[in-house]
Amino acid sequence: MKRRKRTYFKYFSLFFAIAVLVFIAGCSGTPPSVPIINSVTYNGNGNTAGTVPVDPSSPYQSGVTVTVLGNAGDLIRINSGGTSYRFTGWNTKADGTGVDQAEGSTFIMGASNVILYAQWTPYALRDIGPAGGYIFYDKGSYSKADFTMVKAPNPNVPPIKPSYVGWWRYLEAAPSDQSTSANWGCDGVSISGADGTAVGTGEQNTLDIEAGCGTPGTAADICANLNLGGNTDWFLPSLDELNLMYENLYLEGVGGFGDDYYWSSSEGIAGLAWYQYFFIGYQGSYYKYFPHRVRAVRAF
Repeated sequence: MKRRKRTYFKYFSLFFAIAVLVFIAGCSGTPPSVPIINSVTYNGNGNTAGTVPVDPSSPYQSGVTVTVLGNAGDLIRINSGGTSYRFTGWNTKADGTGVDQAEGSTFIMGASNVILYAQWTPYALRDIGPAGGYIFYDKGSYSKADFTMVKAPNPNVPPIKPSYVGWWRYLEAAPSDQSTSANWGCDGVSISGADGTAVGTGEQNTLDIEAGCGTPGTAADICANLNLGGNTDWFLPSLDELNLMYENLYLEGVGGFGDDYYWSSSEGIAGLAWYQYFFIGYQGSYYKYFPHRVRAVRAF
């Protein structure tokens, strides 16, 4: 009986010793590594509309390659402190003193979260505008238009209120012509109020033409019913606005204009309306039934 107890004790002691050795070895070994996981987020940094992109692959493990997203949510910054800005990319600091990151560029994920801030620069002449057209005028400050900015009634289109609600500073031309052969419309009919020629009167001219001329497909009607770049506040430019397009875009080789005649929204006498011949810059008035090119503009 004593021999059996001694045998049990012997085995117990052996197993206990082995367990202690395994425990000690485990404690002295290198613990398993825990992966570092952090997120990549985007910040609009003063945007007035649009949404920041959301990275579907975030969060990332440290050491993984991250591809920078673009401005897929159409971030814009309009009339922010009296100035409008265009999006230029991302930076790791809001004030732009960090690392620049362009759409499609890559970086290696580190050991901390990353915030990419939208970067903005003030609009300048010939920049691509918020609706995808070309900036051709900057009056220097925002002011409110002195007329009602609501589209005149159209049998087929409900009234539309422009997005900038009367406050504007810049003029943007559509990126291409809306027609190469549209007539001004309502030949022989005098359109009340559509005789403005100055910068800032093109929208009102267009409203008055729509109200006083029910003919569809005219130069003004094409512009008034244009939906382009997510915007519906386009109009036919006044004579002076048309000349600014000629000087700041056409003569600079920007905008894809034809060496041709373009209608303005400025009416002359009942049977005539003002145009500009871009090939030489000449402005004159001609019969409303004659076909000319049309380029819509918008204010913001």
